[in-house]
Amino acid sequence: MDIAHLRDFITVLDAGSLTRAATELHVSQPALSQRMAQLEHQLGVRLLERGPRGVRPTPAGRSLYRDAQQLVRQFDRLSEDIASDRDGVHGPVAIGLPTTVATHLAPALFSWTKAHHPGVHLQLFESMSGYIHELLLGGRLDLAAVYREDDARRPGEVPLYSEDLYLIGTPDPEPESEHEVSVLELREVPLVAPGGRSNLRALIDRAFGGHGLVPTVVADVESLGTMIRIAESGEACTILPLSVFAGNRRPRDVGARRITGPPLARHVAIRTATEFYEPRDAVVAVRRGIVEVTRRLAGDGRWEGIRLAAGGRQQH
Repeated sequence: MDIAHLRDFITVLDAGSLTRAATELHVSQPALSQRMAQLEHQLGVRLLERGPRGVRPTPAGRSLYRDAQQLVRQFDRLSEDIASDRDGVHGPVAIGLPTTVATHLAPALFSWTKAHHPGVHLQLFESMSGYIHELLLGGRLDLAAVYREDDARRPGEVPLYSEDLYLIGTPDPEPESEHEVSVLELREVPLVAPGGRSNLRALIDRAFGGHGLVPTVVADVESLGTMIRIAESGEACTILPLSVFAGNRRPRDVGARRITGPPLARHVAIRTATEFYEPRDAVVAVRRGIVEVTRRLAGDGRWEGIRLAAGGRQQH
């Protein structure tokens, strides 16, 4: 199997059309179509479904696309390592961070990497957790911060911290306590939350479902800033950790109340792209930096609301 054919295959699926892919690759459409047919013949499976609106992958094609992403990136980085005569850890490292994590971690990690491993080129992707998870599964990332329902250790993961979730906004009628609110008190409170792919949404749905309830989600919002602004407007509430409040904004100003009955919490770990082999030196170095930076920020009181995983001081 030629690595060039894998590159072509990735381009075809990214473009969604043989014609568009051929334009990007500067080859003719018939030539590219022949390359894809050769790849299918070599593997003995059908990879593409061709139709009037373009192409889409078969189940085998989706599997190859995911693995091809990793193979091509590993090949490129192997070539860079062999061609480089620089000393020390170097090379690109692609990291996916959900927005609530990136707000605190990304700037500090950039500074740490620049000071400790200037030969490492960070590629930072910030988005909602569902999309970050898709990028990781698709082979686009070396590392990603992922949300878990517990702090159990899993292959390929290093636990970072845990955090409680809070109701943000002022429900009508207001709860009795200024500091806490139970899930039962939220049964008719209008909420904005991310869509179904989000770990946060799954936690919310499960917490309400444990009481035989369905949350009153009036809008699916895939933007952290927009959720906070809607909560501040008073038209709906949202559920978020205290760590979303950076800078001068204070949680109590928007009626942040810790959710109880039982407490609603999530756990954050840093995950490598694969659990089957040790990643490159640059990836290992940046993973270590993420752990160090997280502990320092929590220890200095600059990351409100998180509790460090085992091995680090806790910050409440």
